[in-house]
Parts: sequence; C-alpha cells; structure tokens
Amino acid sequence: MKKILVLLFCSLVLVLTACGGPEKKTDKPAEPQKKTEPAKTADGKQVLNLFSWADNFDPEVLADFEKKFNCKINYDVFANNEELLAKIQAGGSRYDVIQPSDYMVTTMLKLKLLEELDLNKMPNTQHLIKDLQAPAYDPTGTHSVVYTWGITGIAYNKKYVKTPPTSWADLWNPAYKGRVVLLNDVREVIGFVMKKNGHPLNSVDKGHLAEAMKDLKALAPNILAYDTDTIKQKFIAEEAWIGTLWSGDAYFSYKENNNIGFIVPKEGTGIWADCFAIPKGAKNKALAQEFINYLYEPKVSAKNYEYIGYNDPNLKAIPYHSKEYMEDSILKTARDYIGNSEWTDDVGDAIELYDRCWTELKTGK
Repeated sequence: MKKILVLLFCSLVLVLTACGGPEKKTDKPAEPQKKTEPAKTADGKQVLNLFSWADNFDPEVLADFEKKFNCKINYDVFANNEELLAKIQAGGSRYDVIQPSDYMVTTMLKLKLLEELDLNKMPNTQHLIKDLQAPAYDPTGTHSVVYTWGITGIAYNKKYVKTPPTSWADLWNPAYKGRVVLLNDVREVIGFVMKKNGHPLNSVDKGHLAEAMKDLKALAPNILAYDTDTIKQKFIAEEAWIGTLWSGDAYFSYKENNNIGFIVPKEGTGIWADCFAIPKGAKNKALAQEFINYLYEPKVSAKNYEYIGYNDPNLKAIPYHSKEYMEDSILKTARDYIGNSEWTDDVGDAIELYDRCWTELKTGK
C-alpha cells in the first residue's frame, strides 16, 4: 500500500512539475513596455524614414537637412495612395513621414493611422495659404500639413497636337492612338471622366460609374500608359503627345520641353493636395516634425519648390522666389482655380466599387 502511495505521490509531483507547478501569486507589477528607440546608423546618426511620391524633393534640400541635423534620410516611393495605405496598414511604424493625398488623409484618420502633430514644434507651417489651412479632409488641421498642391489638367505637345484641347473629350480623338498617357491613379482617372460627363468628381452613383467605365474602355486604343512615376519623362521625350497631368509636373515638363502646353478643360477639374503626416507608432516623431518644419523655412521652401515645380503654399517664401517662377502661366492657372475646383473626397465603402472598376480597366477583364 505504501508503494502505491509513494508511486501516486511521485506521479503527482511529476505532473505538477511538467505543468510548471502551482501558479504563484505575486504583487510585483508588470514591467512597462520599453519605448521603441529611433533607428540609428552604424555611426550613431539618427534615421528618418520617408515614404513619398517620386521626385518630390530637391536632393540638395534633403542633403542640407541631413547635414544640419546629423541624420540619414531613407527615401522610399509609392505610385498611388492605395499602395501607401496598404503599406501603412501592413506596418506603418517603419516610416516617420508619409505623404498621403487629401482624401487619403480622411481615410487614414478614420482608421486611426495618423499621429497628432505638435504644431508648436512646427512654427513655419503657420504661414500657409488660407485656403489650405484646416481643409475639409482634416478640419482640425492637426494631423496633416499641405506640402504640394495643384490641379489636374490636360498637357499636350504642340508639335503633334495642332489644335489646343478644350475638353476632356479631346483625349478620345483617334488621331492620338497610342499617344495618350493617364495618371496611374483610380480617383484621378475616374474623376476626370466624371467631369467630362457632367457629374460630380466624387460621384458614387453606379450608373455614373458604369458610364465612366464604358468611356474608358473606348479610350483604350489611345492609351500609351497609365503612369505617375515617369509621366513627366514621357512628355519630355515626346513619347506622349497628350494626357492628364498635375500642374506641377506640367510646369516641370515645360521647363525641359517648351513644346508642352497645359489647359484646364471647360468642364472643370479637381484640386488636390499631397500632405505631410506621421503614421501611428513612428519611431522618430521628433525628427519627423523637425523635417516638416525645415521644409517650410522660407528660403528652403523657395529653393525646394522651384526645383520640383509645384506651387509653394508658403506665403513667407514669396520674396525668395524668382520672377520666372511667380509669373509662370501654368502655376498661375493653378492659383486661379484654387477656390473653383472640387476636392477629391473619401468615398467611403464605395471605394470597393472604384477598385473593382480599376482592376477591370487595368486587366481588361
């Protein structure tokens, strides 16, 4: 009987040992989560991870910031807002500064993907054009700051397009077969067709979308490419004769090829803004805010915007801009339309319908 009891006791000890023994009660508080330290290079420099559009900064301005703040900038690029959103949702804390467009700021705010900005640490941002402060997509103005802004229009090469376009419908001219380039952006493409057809830029009406898809499929023979990353180069090299283009890219292209013209179609257009924002959990928020503030120092601002070719939203930078820049007809056109164009809005759940249309258009299925 003793042997049996001993065996039972030993078995119980083994079971308790295998299970880690009885749980011990402790009053010791859980250790606080360690704060993630900002990334640094091997030689101790801070790292700023930037996720933006291609060709969106003067390289000298970035180099000057690195020198002044003893840091290293890693610059990754995306082609459209949907790619940006997907990357941030998959782990946005790897980036410190991102550049969503207007409607994408709204989407990211709904998804709680953006940090609140400390505007007191970015005093240079207080001098923006009034129409660009606290816009509808970020009504408090505390989660984004406008960086580039402009309008979308039609760019064309005067050597090949003898009659200047006046309407979005001119892109369907069969004379431009294989020579039309469109921005690689679902909202831009469907948006301009909405305007052509007399509908609101942000329409979610299924009938309007079906009509737009029919028109875009009819335009297919004319399409050279859907492009945002190298669209300027296609116009400069005269691969593209006509197409949709952002005003800043039109200005940049015109400087390289004076045959390029730019117009706003009679049906109207959209105004847009690409913004600075900081994703939730960014490892180096402090350096990110230094970077944003630095870009709006008046002299830095003037140098940077003259290089990239977009309208400068910084009123304090005006005295430092060249006469050529301030009097350019393309940039002036954008300023003229700032209060008379539609913003691209977040279309909510209808974005799934837009995305299905876009996939169908790009795959031909």
